[in-house]
Amino acid sequence: MSNTGNMSDTKVQRILKGISSRRATLLKEYPNLASQVQEIKSIIANNLQESVEKAVSSLKGKGCHVIIAKDAAEAQEQILKILAGNQRVALSKNPVFSEIALKDFLTSKKVEVFDTDLGERVAGTKVDVHPWIASINTSIPDKEWVAQVKDEIKQQVAHMQYGITGAEAIVEQNGTIALLESEGNVRFTSNLPYNHIVVAGIDKIVPSLEDALAVCRAISVYGMGKDILKYISFISGPSRTADIEFRMVQGMHGPKEVYVILLDNGRFCAAENQQWDLLKCLHCGGCLVDCPNYLNEGLERGYYYIGKRTDVLAAFLEGTKQAEVADCKDCSLCNKNCPTGIKV
Repeated sequence: MSNTGNMSDTKVQRILKGISSRRATLLKEYPNLASQVQEIKSIIANNLQESVEKAVSSLKGKGCHVIIAKDAAEAQEQILKILAGNQRVALSKNPVFSEIALKDFLTSKKVEVFDTDLGERVAGTKVDVHPWIASINTSIPDKEWVAQVKDEIKQQVAHMQYGITGAEAIVEQNGTIALLESEGNVRFTSNLPYNHIVVAGIDKIVPSLEDALAVCRAISVYGMGKDILKYISFISGPSRTADIEFRMVQGMHGPKEVYVILLDNGRFCAAENQQWDLLKCLHCGGCLVDCPNYLNEGLERGYYYIGKRTDVLAAFLEGTKQAEVADCKDCSLCNKNCPTGIKV
């Protein structure tokens, strides 16, 4: 296991213990958060086709280019097509990129993938150890080094033509895209390049802006033990302004083009078969906090392959790839603090 050992294990344990403690305190302030988010996910899961159609219409109405990708391979090819021969792209961290194996695909096509997530750059490993904290088992240098690297990343991204991000929510009502983060890198990955590509599972659609905020809060509280992560960006299509002689100008303060790839990859089938758990997960990482196997299997193989993640999500990896089922024996600690009520 790379980048681990006594020091790293201690760091992981300290982080998880901190999340657990803060989460317990915050849940007293938000006793109805879980039921609220469960209702949101239930509404979408039971009306998935209609919700996707509404979201597509709203996104197009905001000037976005919208593509529905039936599987990982189609999502990969559509992204490559949008890049139009461009050999360099900025990429933020998001679980959907592991699902469609985007980095490996782009690299195989001679496209340089520039990671904007500080943790991923520090960790330097292909193993996705956590949905939010890529450096959870890696030592981070001093604050001066961090500030320098963040500035270098920003300077690099400012000269790129394409930036790719995921999304925590897409509002069917008005086409608003919600991005949640702790570093600020997702914002400038979406904002500095001339072209912004959003990749999100169709299960990320929510009915309203208020629902998007609830989802972002649930991810923050349950997954990170935070009231809300540092940054939330709301994107409503390509940048536009009427400041200059009251004429609408597009791309003045942000991307000129926004592409939204809505990923099916088995989600419509899950809805038809009433496999609701496959459509509920927020990718918050809350189930990892109390998982006894996480310190071993999760850090070694990637968090997709332990406990609840294996049962619920690994089937989506690269379309039809199936993960080995983890032996959790009688343990059900991951059920205790799942905001959407997924049970294994």
